[in-house]
Amino acid sequence: MSIATGVAEGPIAGRARHSRTSLYVYAFFFVSGIPALIYQLAWQRVLFRIFGLSMDSVTVIVTAFMLGLGVGSLAGSLLSVNRRVKPLLLVAAIELAVGAFGILSLPLFAHIDPMVQDMSLVQRTMMIIAVVFVPTALMGATLPILIGQLVNRSANVGYSAGSLYRVNALGGVAGCMFGALLLFPFLGLQASVITAVLLNGLVAAIAVTAHFSDRSDHAANAAPLIAAAQQMRLSPPAARALVLSSGFVSLSFEIYFLHLTSFVTATNAVIQAMELGVFLLGIASGAREAGEWAKSGKAQFPPALCRTILASGIAGLAVLPLLAAASFLDNGITGIIVLATFFVARSLGLVFPLVAHLSVPADGEAGHQAGLLYLANIIGAAAGSLLTGFVLCDLFGIRALALLLSALGVLIAAPLVWRFGEKPRSVLAIALTITVLLGLFQFPLTRNVIDSMLYKGKLAHSAPITQVVENRYGIVAASRDGEIFGGGAYDGRFNTDLLHDTNGIIRAYSLSLFHPAPREVFMIGLSSGSWAQAIAANPQVRHLTVVEINPGYLPLIQEQREVRSILHNPKITIITDDANRWLRRHPGTRYDAIVANATYHYRANAATLLSHEFNQMVAAHMKRGAIYLYNATDSARVERTGCDDFRHGYRIFNFMLVGNDSIAVDGARWQRNLLESRIDGRPVLDMARPGTRRQLAYDAAIAAAATAQSPNPASLPLESCASILRRDASYRPITDDNMGTEWRYLLGLD
Repeated sequence: MSIATGVAEGPIAGRARHSRTSLYVYAFFFVSGIPALIYQLAWQRVLFRIFGLSMDSVTVIVTAFMLGLGVGSLAGSLLSVNRRVKPLLLVAAIELAVGAFGILSLPLFAHIDPMVQDMSLVQRTMMIIAVVFVPTALMGATLPILIGQLVNRSANVGYSAGSLYRVNALGGVAGCMFGALLLFPFLGLQASVITAVLLNGLVAAIAVTAHFSDRSDHAANAAPLIAAAQQMRLSPPAARALVLSSGFVSLSFEIYFLHLTSFVTATNAVIQAMELGVFLLGIASGAREAGEWAKSGKAQFPPALCRTILASGIAGLAVLPLLAAASFLDNGITGIIVLATFFVARSLGLVFPLVAHLSVPADGEAGHQAGLLYLANIIGAAAGSLLTGFVLCDLFGIRALALLLSALGVLIAAPLVWRFGEKPRSVLAIALTITVLLGLFQFPLTRNVIDSMLYKGKLAHSAPITQVVENRYGIVAASRDGEIFGGGAYDGRFNTDLLHDTNGIIRAYSLSLFHPAPREVFMIGLSSGSWAQAIAANPQVRHLTVVEINPGYLPLIQEQREVRSILHNPKITIITDDANRWLRRHPGTRYDAIVANATYHYRANAATLLSHEFNQMVAAHMKRGAIYLYNATDSARVERTGCDDFRHGYRIFNFMLVGNDSIAVDGARWQRNLLESRIDGRPVLDMARPGTRRQLAYDAAIAAAATAQSPNPASLPLESCASILRRDASYRPITDDNMGTEWRYLLGLD
């Protein structure tokens, strides 16, 4: 891209001469987008320790970024009109300051972590916003400063704003890809942040170079273009209202599409980062188109751009019907969400540079006025992130939320169509008709959308979904066959029957095989409630504490006769919280047994419950002789980490059973315990029931295998830690820094 300098030659189009300084500006603003997105992804990962494994962390970090950028743009707009300020040197100083914060960021988050654990959600959110405010405000100050710098050369607000908006968004795309495909999988969290710091230093160096190479004449002949723009100017209040509302809808759609992507991909970290990159790519594409129109010098606002913005609202309504009808695409169904994300982001990305061009004069105040406009855009974006992430996702399901956001998108575009479009009444009438029709048929057309997103290509051979609970934590669904799915992944089954063990419930009944008296038990994750029912049935268990972050499981359990009694069992306490956070807030509690039937090791943020650091925290909550039974989901790295962190242990089926004291295996005790166990007054094993003696014989074989500590993992469902450490010696243990397999699994690395 080129920026016009000197006297315009004909229309102010691409024939203008290149400015070396302008090219430097584009270069460092592109590069500055890379560390910004690395920081966002890294800090979001750290915030899961504070907010738990939910969309809350995503919402908070996006909101914090938006608010900081907005206030920073206000400061930048004021600095842009100060003639004593050297803008490029100021940008260099800003990047160095952001890098300095980046160096301190991870230790700072670790320091404030214990301080905020007992705060309410609102208080924690405000604290994190305050911490992230300084670096994000510094980032936000650069746009109005640079707009003012480039307008001095191009005399074109729309082209300057659109070009800068575009290159910075493309830098963000590069940051998403760089972080997700290279830094996080290979270097880990700390090294990724250090890389971002080095990139901040590179940006500063380019800015300093640009300053000392700046020898161009800034006095462009802007009169023709300014006159053309002034013929079409929007009033400042109207302009700010437009960009504020577009920012609201834009970030609301981002949260919404991340919500859909999380469910469709079973919360895959790499794909979620790529989804964010696609959103930024759409913003960049829209900004480019707006900038190209502004550069052309044409006075007539293109109606096609009005229709594009209008179509984005309608597109939001078409996504779910397409997902419902496209299960045959199998995993390719994610592509529909990606395309919708790009199209909606591209349409809304047109708004800011277009409105800037129509409302900001190309004079010495351009940076200041553009900064105020950007502030309005960011306030809308922050409000959209907060309101949608914390409120709307709780109040509405994905269908109703699509209706709401699409309607808002149409309302934003309507004033532009009415003011600048061709045949505005006809265009708006057609758009409203399509919107109403899609709205009326939204629910009938998307009746099986959850099934389609969940089963994809296996839809025709899968049991229909009969129960769905949607909230801001995600989507929980149960099938007619009793399977339960959380966040798009299999999460268990409603079953407590040992004789028809369809969900490995024998593992929940096995506590007394390994512990003589598991009186106090702590369980991470509720899911179907079957494990809680089985553990509470143990006559030796006096109390079971269950921590589950998503309250959406409770309504499903209430509808299942086999497990609904856990909701009223005096032996069971169910707490809605993140387990990691809850354990840190209760350092004095100790348990005889801790059980974690957690999710697959490769899902986003699963490593926070499988890492060396988490194992250390679990060990601190274990009584003498206590055991820790947790789901390894067939991961060699999870097994290796558990055996490294505890002195004794086994693999039992696909679980790890570990402890720091010798594990006393007693098969006779286990069988006596099973025969005494009761659920709702009924025996777990009824000797008069066919198959009971065969089950007891199988249990005896498992007990014998555990006692023998056989080193042969292929022959028995149990394997000793000594065997695991020999077998998995080449695997790296999981830490909070390397994040286990969640960034590596999709790349075929683990």
